[in-house]
Amino acid sequence: MTDNSTVNKKEKKKKGGDFWLGLLALIVAAIIANQVSKIPINVTNLALPFDNDLSKCTFSETETEEPFFSDEEVAELTQAVREVAEKVQMNVIVQAARTPLDDYETIDYAHYSYDRICGEHTDGVFFYLDMSGKSPAFDYISTSAKGVLCYNSNIIDLILDDVYEFLPTSSDVAENGYEPYRENIKKGIYAFLKGVENYGLFYAGDEGSYVRSSNSDKYMYFLNGEFYVTTSRPPKQKFHLMLAGLIIGFIAALIFNSSIKRKYVFVAPENPQIYISDEDAKLQMTDTFLRENTTKRYNPPSSSSSSGSRSHGGGGGYHGGSHGGGGRHR
Repeated sequence: MTDNSTVNKKEKKKKGGDFWLGLLALIVAAIIANQVSKIPINVTNLALPFDNDLSKCTFSETETEEPFFSDEEVAELTQAVREVAEKVQMNVIVQAARTPLDDYETIDYAHYSYDRICGEHTDGVFFYLDMSGKSPAFDYISTSAKGVLCYNSNIIDLILDDVYEFLPTSSDVAENGYEPYRENIKKGIYAFLKGVENYGLFYAGDEGSYVRSSNSDKYMYFLNGEFYVTTSRPPKQKFHLMLAGLIIGFIAALIFNSSIKRKYVFVAPENPQIYISDEDAKLQMTDTFLRENTTKRYNPPSSSSSSGSRSHGGGGGYHGGSHGGGGRHR
């Protein structure tokens, strides 16, 4: 007869072996997922690289009967904008807005204006400088494609901190107008360009990060040194989700298995032939109709069909391109 302690030791050893085998499988799955996520993917990349067309990179003022900036100032600021755009290899646009818009209209306007000038999914940044005279003023920086990763919300806050050292507050403008602050406004624009240059030149694509567009279902990320804008999640995130599911499933299986073993004792199944002979186990099937006459009927499919499109919630807004950004009241 086998000693009970010996049996218990064997059972414990088997349980320990199962655990380590499962853990090893998870480690192997993690390694495979990490390597597979680096394999080039067969998806439609919407990203359009910078085309070095500096004519799109300008400083401008929205139409008004009395322009605030002279032609010489516009030319001077446009030249500064183009120098920075060439350095960071992205589109850069600065626009002094003289028409009052609410916050949501400002954001939509900035995103739409950038796409209209530079095209969707191109790399760049658009600075909406609110000079409408409304209080409080709302300035906004719209980023596009690679610019979304380069100038995240934290970077935008830092840039606006530098810009707001020069721009007048809404109360100052209400009391004195913009004219006394002409040079300060130009310094604020130069501070914006300096921030774009500094953070743009030192930015290197991070293979481990991705961003989802704030106004559309687009994902932006780097893979093997190439920048992607796609409608699907990046491969690394897909495999991380899969790995998380494997880990959760493994833990749940361990808990379930342990719970079952505590409540039930498993025994080997008996041979059913000890209860019934082979002759008795044979089954016979017959069809018994209720009526002598039978008919077949064809049911045509419904004329309606489901589609793959889906509607977006919310109250409208601009959903083109691949944008991020941030703004602030002053």
